[in-house]
Amino acid sequence: MLQLSRFRDSMARCTHCGLCQAVCPVYLEDCLQTHLARARIDLIRAALLEGSIPVTKRLREVVKRCLLCTCCSQACAAQIPIDEIVAAARSRLYEGIHRNPARRFLLHRTMARRGVSGLPAKAGLLALRMGWLPRDLPVPTRQSFEQRFGGTHLPEGKRRLRVAYFVGCATNTFFPETGEAVLKVLRRNGIEVVVPTGLACCGIPCLAEGDLTSLQEMVQTNLGVLSSLDVDAIVTDCTSCGMMFKLKTLSLFLEGDPGRGQAESVSGKFWEVTDFLCHVGLDRRPGALAESFTYHVPCHRSWTATVNDAPRVLLGAVPQARLVEQEDPQRCCGAGGVFFAEFRDLAEKIRSRKIDDIRQTGTTTVLTQCPACRAFLGASLRGFRCMHPVSFLARAYGS
Repeated sequence: MLQLSRFRDSMARCTHCGLCQAVCPVYLEDCLQTHLARARIDLIRAALLEGSIPVTKRLREVVKRCLLCTCCSQACAAQIPIDEIVAAARSRLYEGIHRNPARRFLLHRTMARRGVSGLPAKAGLLALRMGWLPRDLPVPTRQSFEQRFGGTHLPEGKRRLRVAYFVGCATNTFFPETGEAVLKVLRRNGIEVVVPTGLACCGIPCLAEGDLTSLQEMVQTNLGVLSSLDVDAIVTDCTSCGMMFKLKTLSLFLEGDPGRGQAESVSGKFWEVTDFLCHVGLDRRPGALAESFTYHVPCHRSWTATVNDAPRVLLGAVPQARLVEQEDPQRCCGAGGVFFAEFRDLAEKIRSRKIDDIRQTGTTTVLTQCPACRAFLGASLRGFRCMHPVSFLARAYGS
């Protein structure tokens, strides 16, 4: 597990070079040095490892006021896993009393039992009523994508490959149309798709909360299901889910730990769906779609070298479609999973800069793989369409 003591040497590598200052969305908005990665590392080490300063309310806020966007980790020349250090620190702070036991219980039940009939919808509606989620977000569906489409879906024409589709909680509960688009595009290109049942959440929300016990339960559930499948690859539409399986799941196991081999096997098969389609190539040429679009690059993008540009490359095959780049397509939108629910004012300020950038492109179609980004951006972009790149490709195929 992510024990904070494991990162003692990593934290010592920080030279205060300042590269994190240029990329941290929180610092760029509030300009407080204590919210930089280098300051967080120093405070976490002093309070939670050395005990040289007390654990105060302000310290807890500094540790919590982080999007876990991984931008600092990606920029770090010393390759310090800053987001994992913050998650491990939250776990240490979590060992005492949780600030909101009801929210913790609700999140755990929703993520661990997402396939139970009606539970995600009921939990989502309760979260809205309790004020834990903004009311301008999508309403949960009554029947999950997994309940509607669980099982095996044969390809159109000759089978080229067989893949498992890990459907993230957001697609499963809020955006089932994204899942339908993924199924249609894969099947149209000769790919047999297995939608496994019995899965749990990937665990990213638990990691963000510092609830490593729940995280371990979900990881074990998912590895048990996914490792048993006879497939060529495992695809997901969500970059955060992909990062969890490709990088973070492996970090939960030390060399020689039980389950390490299983985690490595599953991790080695994981792809983000647009990246996968670029890798294997399209078997069917899409039709023309005379529309412009802009692409918001998700923060959780560092787990493959090609996921950044995969939607650009893939949609370059759509005749007459035109990409209009933003000035800063990689700028964070402020969602940060459920960060925006707790730090609403800060998240909205971060989002406002992204919204201005999008509006300046002149297009009203915004594509991004991250469902949290789509929801948070879409709530402020009335009259715009925010969708997954594969949904755009599905339209080009006539779906």
